[in-house]
Amino acid sequence: MIKKFLLATMAFLLTLSLASSAIAGNNYCLANAKVFVNGKQLIFDQEPIIANDRILVPVRAIAESLGATVEWQDPKVIIKQGVTEIILTINSEMAQRENRKIFFMEQPPIIINGRTMVSLRFVAEALGASVAWDDNTRAVTITSNGDFTASNQPIDEGAGDNYYKLYDPIIGPDTGPIPEEAKKYVLEHRLLKDIKNIQYVPNRFLELGSYDTMISGTDEFGQEKLIWLTKNKYTGEICVTGSVFPNKGISQKTVISTLEKKGIKKESIKKIYIAPYEENQIYWFVIAEQGDKKYYYCLDFYTGDIIIENIAT
Repeated sequence: MIKKFLLATMAFLLTLSLASSAIAGNNYCLANAKVFVNGKQLIFDQEPIIANDRILVPVRAIAESLGATVEWQDPKVIIKQGVTEIILTINSEMAQRENRKIFFMEQPPIIINGRTMVSLRFVAEALGASVAWDDNTRAVTITSNGDFTASNQPIDEGAGDNYYKLYDPIIGPDTGPIPEEAKKYVLEHRLLKDIKNIQYVPNRFLELGSYDTMISGTDEFGQEKLIWLTKNKYTGEICVTGSVFPNKGISQKTVISTLEKKGIKKESIKKIYIAPYEENQIYWFVIAEQGDKKYYYCLDFYTGDIIIENIAT
């Protein structure tokens, strides 16, 4: 009887050892921890693991237990709870919130046995819950009563165990994708059939430093078309900021004629271009220098109305 018990115990320990070793080969091991949310124990189809000294759990289980939904857009995981939105990327330390705050996690999300595993503390606190760890019982207790507060400094867990770091948004100009990316995006989305030219175009005025990538060409009906693209510096996603058919709006000649009526000579115009001011608000931009003054004009592409007129000495 004792012999059978010892053999059974050894078999169990061997199985556990093999399972842990398989994960540990990738620097992971089983956490052997229980997780309670508002007093109720969670049951996982993939047991929690420890990676980089962090407890990781299946994202859907922890998010849904806190009233959130999970959307999978490979390789991104989008967690939503009311106005809160958290965007995680598999194997990436960078996360994003709906207010464009950027977070650099010390342990990125990973895939284990077909399940997306995320830092339990990161997701719980990001959804406004508080987290406590009991070392004696190896139990994590999550309570939905905490507030998520962004900080420029790593969160202090009291024991030097920083689960994630929070940073303010990256500051800098918006930019368009490089020509190769722009061409691929436009053709894959069938926005144009043939491409004639690709160039960077400032959005608003040059001094702001931001620019879009403008692609000119013809669509499937043979119509001339201009499309502007921008690339999100946080997520790397490309999107259309505007598009027009050149023959549907006022020409550059009309813009120059309008400004000449205001006393701006054609030869004093230093820069003239067309670009989105806001999404789908397409303007002609003009920068002119005359005497000791610099002129900034924005004219509506469709109506020719002067939207902005600034004069700097």
